[in-house]
Formats: sequence, C-alpha cells, structure tokens
Amino acid sequence: MPVRGSQHSSREEGAEAREQAPVRNHHSVMVKEALALLALKDGEVVVDATYGRGGHSKAMKAAAKIKLITVDADPASGAQVTANFGDLDKVLAKNLPAGRQVDKALFDLGWNMTQLSSGRGFSFLVDEPLNMSYGPAPRSGFTAAEALNTWSEKALADALFGYGEERYARRIARAVVERRAVQPFATTIELVEVIKDAVPAAYRRGRLHAATRSFQALRIAVNDELGAIDDGLAAAWRHLAPGGRIVVITFHSIEDRRVKQRFASWAKAGAGKLVVKKPLIASLAEVKQNPPSRSAKMRAIEKI
Repeated sequence: MPVRGSQHSSREEGAEAREQAPVRNHHSVMVKEALALLALKDGEVVVDATYGRGGHSKAMKAAAKIKLITVDADPASGAQVTANFGDLDKVLAKNLPAGRQVDKALFDLGWNMTQLSSGRGFSFLVDEPLNMSYGPAPRSGFTAAEALNTWSEKALADALFGYGEERYARRIARAVVERRAVQPFATTIELVEVIKDAVPAAYRRGRLHAATRSFQALRIAVNDELGAIDDGLAAAWRHLAPGGRIVVITFHSIEDRRVKQRFASWAKAGAGKLVVKKPLIASLAEVKQNPPSRSAKMRAIEKI
C-alpha cells in the first residue's frame, strides 16, 4: 500500500546531498506507488517527462502495453526526446500520435544523482566549473558563475533565501559580492570557501553541509525549475484526455507547494479531482535502501 505523508516528509534536504558522496547509480523512487496512482491500461499514451535513467519508464512498460514518450533535458539520459519538461508543449505537438491525447503523465522532479559526477558544478565536494545546467544550455539563459558574478547583492540574497531557504542568505550574498570584486567566481570550491567563511562556525558544523542550500538555490535558478514546473504541468494538463492522470514526485517544499497549489486550483475549478488528498511518501523499507527517497512526496490529479 502507498504510504501517506507524515513521518519523514519534511526532510527535503536529505535528497539534496547527504554530504554528496560519489553516486554511481541512480535509483528511481516510489516506483510501486507511481504505478498504483497512474493505473496504466493497455493502449494508453503515457509521458515520462523526466526520464532520468529510465527506472520509472521501464516499470511502466512492464505494467502495460503503452505508447510511451520519454523526455529529459540531459542528452546523455537516453530519452527519446532531449528537452526540458518545461517545453512539453512543443514536445507533445511533435510526438503525440495523430488524433491522440495524453492518458497519463509522470513528473519526477528529483534531479538525477549521477549528475554529481557530470562535471557541471552540481557537487560542492569537487572543484568544477560553476555551470549547473541540466542540459547543453541553461533554461534560464545564465550559468551559476554568471549569476554569482553579475547579480546585485539583493538579487543574490533573494535567490538564496527564496530558492534555497538559506537563513544566512544576506551574509553569503554580501561575501560573494566582496569576493568577486577581487576575483570573479569560476569554480565550485571557490564558492564553497566563501560560503563557509560567511556563516557561523556552528552552522558549518551542522548536519547539512554549509553549501547545500546555496547550491540548491543556484541550481533551481539556473534551470528555471519553478518556471519549468508551471509550464510543464500546464502543457500536460492541456494535452490530457478526460479521465487522464498526472502524477508528480517532488523532493523539497518549494516545488511541492507549487504542485499542490496548481492541483488545488484545477480541483477547485471543477476541472479535476485529487487522486489522493495528502501526498504519499516512500515506505520505511525504501528509505532504508535508498536514502534520497525519504524526502519524496507524490501527488496525483485526474482530469474530469
């Protein structure tokens, strides 16, 4: 049985980086729960908008004889279509079978953990160029280095607090501006050292690495993750057939609120109904086997 949200649903930082140890394999989360909420049927058109390493897609193909469209921003993923899920409108316009609508769509908003070793600056434990783009080019139009070197102190502080919920956002932003006046930022460790120097010693010794929230914020900004969620869900909903379902897995409170509010608006307007009133979370057994799953929340809506 799927597990309803309660016990460990607030620990979104866990998936972000438990010290960002090297990750060689990516394990798709809550696969059984996703299949239960999708309720796949033979002949349906299904979209995996965040293919990753294909774990959910493989399970869906094993569950029913479906027409599957897979999408991922990373060209190395092996998805049928290389595109950000925020551009799903264009993807579906080109790839939907003639005369068909989408029957089911899955969005796994967790980032592919193997990208920690992609050389794009996602890890704060390895010295890499400050890029942080999922795809060949950042959806936002700027890299992490460009944001750090050109944004105003206020803009940086707002981003670190708004996207990373970083309590020391102002101190870090001030330190970034002071440091770049001497030498522009180029690599991850340069940023990490500035963050460590900017925050209190007790914060540096905390459960989370001091750079976790800042790196999350920059990653969200570079990839326009919140805008992509809005655009991707809206596109899936427009192309969704009556009785069709959208299932979304989130990993931190910022994106979960976005999905919750969007689903609630459709339900309130009478256009859809929530499949589960409260988000599902991973079982304790899955969390033990795959720690990043502890912060996952799964929501689903059905179109009326």
